Amino acid sequence: MKKLILILSLIFSLFMSMSVLAADYTIGDASWDVGDRAYATWDEAEDKTKYKVQLYKGTKKIGGNNTTSSTKYDFTKLIADNGAGSYKFKVYPLKGGPNMAIESPAEPVEAEAIAVFKKSRSNSNTGTTSNNTSTNNTSSNNWYQANGAWHYRKSDGTYATNWFKVNDHWYFFDANGNMQTGWITDNSNGYRYYLNQPNGDMSVGWTLINNKWYYFEESGLYKTGWIEYNGLWYYLNTNGEMVTNTIIDGFNINQDGVWVQ
Repeated sequence: MKKLILILSLIFSLFMSMSVLAADYTIGDASWDVGDRAYATWDEAEDKTKYKVQLYKGTKKIGGNNTTSSTKYDFTKLIADNGAGSYKFKVYPLKGGPNMAIESPAEPVEAEAIAVFKKSRSNSNTGTTSNNTSTNNTSSNNWYQANGAWHYRKSDGTYATNWFKVNDHWYFFDANGNMQTGWITDNSNGYRYYLNQPNGDMSVGWTLINNKWYYFEESGLYKTGWIEYNGLWYYLNTNGEMVTNTIIDGFNINQDGVWVQ
C-alpha cells in the first residue's frame, strides 16, 4: 500500500510539473493609449496571471513596481506629477517572471498633455508632509484665470497667496494671487523651489529642467551630493544638477548619471 501511495504521489507531482510547463504566460504588444488619460496596455496572457508594470521617464524608474490583474494600467497621475518628458513602461506576467518582460515604445508627453492629465485625474485627499504651512484639499473647480495668470479662490471667497495646497500638491502665489511657475526663492527661508511648468505644482522627485536632472525632496528642496535611488547611486552638484560622464571622489559615473563599479 505504501508503494502504491508513493507511486500515485510521484504521478501527481509529474502531472503538476507538466501542467506548469505547459502554461503559456507570454504577453505582447506593450503600447500606450493616450487621450485625456495615459494608459499602459498589453495583450493578455493565455493562462491566467497577474502582471507587474513599471513606469520609466527616460531611463529612470518612476514610482513603484505595480501589480494588476488587468491588461491596462492608468499612469495619468504619476506622469502628471513628474512633468513633460519621454515615458515608457515594462510589464511582465507575475507567474512567468521578469525574464518574460516586454517594453513599450517611448511616448513623448508635452506640457500641454500634462495640463490635460492634471485636469482629468481623480482628486486625492491623502496627506503629505511639507515645510510649507497653508493647506486646502478642495476641488480644482476653484481655479480661475484672470489677466493671463491662474488664481485659486479659497472656500472663504478670498484668493490664495504664498504657499497653498490643492489636491495634495503645493503651489505658490504672489501677493496678488498670481500662481508662479519655474524657479522661485522663498523669501521667508531663502530656499529655492521649482514649480512645474505650466501647471505650477511644486516639483517632488526626479525632474528634468532645461535638459538637467534634479531630485527634489518631499519638502521641495533639491538634493545635492551622493543619493541612492532604487539601489543605484547618483551624484548631484551644488546646484542640484545630476552629473554624467565624469569621475567624482574616484568613482566613475556613466552617461545615465549612475555610479558604475
